[in-house]
Amino acid sequence: MRLEHLRLLHFRNYQQVSIPLEHDITVFYGDNAQGKTNLLEGIYFAARGFSFRTRHEEEIPSFGAEEWAAELQYGDRYGSSCLLVKRYKVRGRLKKENLLNGNPVSPREQYGRVNLVLFTPDDLQLVKGDPALRRKFLNMEIAQISPLYYDLLAQYNRVLQQRNRFLKQCREREKLEEAQLSVWDGALARLAGGILDFRLKALEGIRTAARQVYDGITGTQGALTLSYVQKQGSGEAVLEENLGPAAWEKFYREQLSQRHQLDYLRGYTSLGPHRDDLEIFHAGRPLRIYGSQGQQRTAALALKLSELEFIRSVREEYPVLLLDDVLSELDEHRREKLLGFINGTVQTFLTVNDRSLAPVRGDAAAYRVREGRLEAEG
Repeated sequence: MRLEHLRLLHFRNYQQVSIPLEHDITVFYGDNAQGKTNLLEGIYFAARGFSFRTRHEEEIPSFGAEEWAAELQYGDRYGSSCLLVKRYKVRGRLKKENLLNGNPVSPREQYGRVNLVLFTPDDLQLVKGDPALRRKFLNMEIAQISPLYYDLLAQYNRVLQQRNRFLKQCREREKLEEAQLSVWDGALARLAGGILDFRLKALEGIRTAARQVYDGITGTQGALTLSYVQKQGSGEAVLEENLGPAAWEKFYREQLSQRHQLDYLRGYTSLGPHRDDLEIFHAGRPLRIYGSQGQQRTAALALKLSELEFIRSVREEYPVLLLDDVLSELDEHRREKLLGFINGTVQTFLTVNDRSLAPVRGDAAAYRVREGRLEAEG
């Protein structure tokens, strides 16, 4: 997987920009608020169809503009392609369109065409942050290599919202309608079983890759371990084996039925993959509680880099890596390990304030970013 060219029109603080992306490593450097992250966002938006920074797309167009576009040319083992996301006016109304080689595509069809791994300073909170961060890590990693998982997740979220809405209606009427709730139980259990099966299968590959990266940075041997923690009726349980989608569906049906009264009182669904967690350990001790900041950041780095190896193992080619101001958050040792891991292996685009933090060699390009303008280095 290689990115080849990026074009932006009225995107953030770029009125119009066209950048070749063919190098192994491309560095965007300069002061804060000059537009470095906007370039990575443009790549991400064109590839995924949405932003990693905001849900409000009205923030995207340049000041005074309403129409905007982000276009990405890329190549993989099947040849060269072009993804274009644009918003333009039709009969006085704004319309957003996603195109692959000039043909309209749905968000599902677009997602995963370009395999990306994004690493931001927020990801350094993966270990000690909210469980939602770790669920998002799993979901985005699996969804971009499996359209089926993408579909399961989308359907699950819809059914979950409907079941929660029904629970709130029951509370408003002060009457629990268990027969109807059982219908939602069945629909949710089927989807939950499939999601859990996918997650546990993927976790095997993630475990191996993350452990190798962690050992390489710390000099340990097998110190990092990952456990999937499932919410159950009696509390939490660490899942040691994957029972398969049918068995998990049966488990969820039984558990959801037992929780009718509890969910009715709370007004939401208290069990399911949307509540689970990924526990991260160093030498058997949970890093979230007992790890030093250095250990936690190293584990977060290992998890993000494990995405690269996991995707390569499935797609037989490395994804593209986007590093947004991460190097300044790492000490010199971890910076060297990170740059050593990616150099010559993974096509990488990174932003830094201080150019000296990214002493990359080989097939590399660097641009100084000033007020939405690019100056090629050397």
